[in-house]
Amino acid sequence: LLLNNVFLYSVYVTDSVTKERKNMNNKDNKVIVLDIETTGTDINSDEVLQISIINDKGNTLLNSYVRPEKHTEWKNAEMIHRISPEKVKTSPAISELKKQIQEIVDNAELIVGYNLDTFDIPFLEESAGINFKDKETYDVMLAFAPIYGDYNERYGNYKWKSLSICADYYGYEFNAHDSLEDVKATLYCYEKVKDYYENTEEIKEQKISIKL
Repeated sequence: LLLNNVFLYSVYVTDSVTKERKNMNNKDNKVIVLDIETTGTDINSDEVLQISIINDKGNTLLNSYVRPEKHTEWKNAEMIHRISPEKVKTSPAISELKKQIQEIVDNAELIVGYNLDTFDIPFLEESAGINFKDKETYDVMLAFAPIYGDYNERYGNYKWKSLSICADYYGYEFNAHDSLEDVKATLYCYEKVKDYYENTEEIKEQKISIKL
């Protein structure tokens, strides 16, 4: 029974990896959604623990835990995302995933994420040497802030909200701080936010036309 279970698990993993590889090589992956989990928030010293990338159809292009090469523990971060040293000890290092990540990024025309511009992209540039140069990005966190409408008088801008708050706003349930769950939630929120702005523009154009 144990051998059968091992065999079935092996087949499942192999099929999953093959599917991801097939999806990754699809030339239609022009819009991707990216998220990472890390040992901390310092882009200069912390490391990636998990990375997930999907396309705008929700197909998984990459989903992997990552073995850090400098850190042996990250207790504060572990309390949030529940990724332990034990969980990643046999995972590939980020250097082993670099080529695959870069291929996906190079093929994309638009990269979507949540807190993407101020965290995920700078983190991957610094820790893995991924080149995002000249890539168009869409940070759902920045786009959602005016929709939520929590204005900060002191800074003269709208407060950034977490992905959990954004997802809850649109009635989407997920397990936060797992990067695969997060990219799926981000894609859902991206579609909602994009629709909001597109409809707002249509309303503005209609009002202008009526006024004229």
